[in-house]
Amino acid sequence: MKFVMLRALVKQTKVEYKGQTAINDSPYEDVETSSDYWTVFASKLLEKGWYDEVEIWYQENEDHPVQTPHIHSTGLKEIFKPKGYGYSSYEKPIDVLFVRGDMKEYRPVIDQLSNAFTIYYPSGPYYCPSFVPNLSFVEDPIQIDTVKLRTGSNVELFKKSCVSKYFSTNHYVGKKQWDIAFVCCAPIAERKRLSLLFKILRKLPNVSAVVIGLTDEKLIEEAKELNITWKGWMPRKEMGLVLSRCKIGLVLSTAEKDGCPRVIMEYLASGLPIVVSDKTCCSSIYVNRQTGFVASDEELPEAIEECIEISGFLDIKNYFNTVLSMGCSVRHFAETVKKHNGPINL
Repeated sequence: MKFVMLRALVKQTKVEYKGQTAINDSPYEDVETSSDYWTVFASKLLEKGWYDEVEIWYQENEDHPVQTPHIHSTGLKEIFKPKGYGYSSYEKPIDVLFVRGDMKEYRPVIDQLSNAFTIYYPSGPYYCPSFVPNLSFVEDPIQIDTVKLRTGSNVELFKKSCVSKYFSTNHYVGKKQWDIAFVCCAPIAERKRLSLLFKILRKLPNVSAVVIGLTDEKLIEEAKELNITWKGWMPRKEMGLVLSRCKIGLVLSTAEKDGCPRVIMEYLASGLPIVVSDKTCCSSIYVNRQTGFVASDEELPEAIEECIEISGFLDIKNYFNTVLSMGCSVRHFAETVKKHNGPINL
């Protein structure tokens, strides 16, 4: 059985880290150290023995021409394909086509592979595809009825596996070093709204923050009067201990491009209550009275102060274990496909 994921190009970021060049969210990281969720996900399908072949297809561009596939230690192949994700008739038939997001470039290969069992998984909030898949996954229960109505496909709620072992074992019981953790492991994109963090800290001069992620000297200079510790980029396996030295986690991402930010789950795994902007997609899944607050931009300073005040009284570790038991494992994914009569013999 062959499984293929169509995926938009993940921007690769090279950074100097401890004398070495590190690559964040790259098809060329080995799966053992990869911080990219979908690379790990696809590798697990092979490790479990549910497929004979698993590939992730990207589209060539000026930086990434068609080339020899990168083969991980698990056997996963990551391939840059010609424009339109070109599929040749001589290639082995594809049994399951997992479509990550909805790009016009996907359509030629989707149409060509009409015999494959097609699964659609949204990118960000854009959860209604332009084609009709056999099965659609959504990240939020409120999306289910809309997707059923607009696509006519079966719909299943899919929660990403929360995080890796790096976070669930890194609880720190000593004195906290910072009030707020603000994380974007890759370069801090505009949608992460670091500028809003600056505004909040100007209103809360006694509150400290640690920022993890690549940024530039211009932003650091802009915030020089604020109580911010800049950690720069670091691998996720080193982030857990830093996060557990904070009192709360803060997520300000807008939902235009972000789906369910992985850092929400990383905060919970590190024992942190969270404050999440109401502009962040899927916050309703993870935020309740036990785990933190959802607030508008105007309400954020007040919500942050309250969350810091009660952070020591919340048992987030127990909640995180509950989230883990609810989270969608690869086994659940495969069983869901089987339930909907896909061409998979598990």
